[in-house]
Amino acid sequence: MNALRHYWLGNVALARPYFLLRIILCVLAFDAWLNWMPRGARYGVGNFNVAHFPWLDGFVPGAGFYMGLLAFTSVLALSQALYRPNRLAVALVAAGYSFAWACSLLDSTPFHYLLSLYLICFVCFPMAGLEETFGAEEPELASAWGYVLFCVTTAIVYFYTAAWAAAEDRSYMLPMLCCIGYLLAATQDRLEAPLAHFAIPALGLAPLLLHGAALISHGSDPWPQQTMIAVALSVFAPKEALHGLGRVLSHPARRWGLDRSEDGADEQASRLFYVSLVGLCVAPMISTFVELPGVKTGTALTAIAMLFVTGHSLYLTPRFRPLWRVLSLFAACLAFFLTVTRSEVRAEYYRQGAADAQRRGDLHTARDMAEKAEQFER
Repeated sequence: MNALRHYWLGNVALARPYFLLRIILCVLAFDAWLNWMPRGARYGVGNFNVAHFPWLDGFVPGAGFYMGLLAFTSVLALSQALYRPNRLAVALVAAGYSFAWACSLLDSTPFHYLLSLYLICFVCFPMAGLEETFGAEEPELASAWGYVLFCVTTAIVYFYTAAWAAAEDRSYMLPMLCCIGYLLAATQDRLEAPLAHFAIPALGLAPLLLHGAALISHGSDPWPQQTMIAVALSVFAPKEALHGLGRVLSHPARRWGLDRSEDGADEQASRLFYVSLVGLCVAPMISTFVELPGVKTGTALTAIAMLFVTGHSLYLTPRFRPLWRVLSLFAACLAFFLTVTRSEVRAEYYRQGAADAQRRGDLHTARDMAEKAEQFER
């Protein structure tokens, strides 16, 4: 019993959950914008839907609802990656992202399910800021059972991958090594044996080889492969290397007092509070220029969610956090705008919508959508 408790509650380097949470949230945001949104025009067509779960079959998500939900989830996710994450906000991201794929079989890939499992683990991660994680010269260690759950979840996924490969009469050694490696990696920061500090990072070569080979072969979606390579580097890299990288990357932010939280509701704190409220109203307006259904509502709900989850403790007590929180929302909305407008997302959305309307014989809608697709192709 003590061994089990030590496994789940033992110390890990805070740099690991810090990097993992932010990597996955960034991947989620850009995956939603570049890969999910172009298919949004197919939702709600003919009032027909088949959900992942029977209790959702009666709900038919329209294009506006689906696109708004993606905008809400992705912008909130990126804003949490850019500044100190809030546990309730991460829970909202997990719920919104999971509902987006669960409400319809139009988007059905194992990578989406895996990201949902990871988001559930993230709700239990330590929500440490820059100073707590990278302020000291030596790596900071703390109990983080959510991170252990992340490693165990990943190991289970690789176990089933190995079992599936064995059933198909293919090699299952690399997936099994990945499974063993992630189970052991959860303990590497608390082990004293020098051999363990060499052997466990060496096991990280297994996922790097597995996903690197899949990436080079061009036979699969690159997003999952790249994500799992980044995950492996965060989990298996020596804690000193991760901590050193974090200190270098966070040095400007720590020097400028990005994570400073001075107390006292003085006159300056009051002014910053009201500036923050104005900023929360203005930031979603950037999405007005995206010209896709539902995104204005989605980003507005993101601002409301940020106001709700931060609450009194972040908006009336620490003097500088409201400013950085709103700037993170501005940056996420701006990244959303630039990604969608500088890519083929809008043109592809309307192209797919026009093709679907053409198949259904709705020539008027097909013509309108084809004209919009041509407009955004220029």
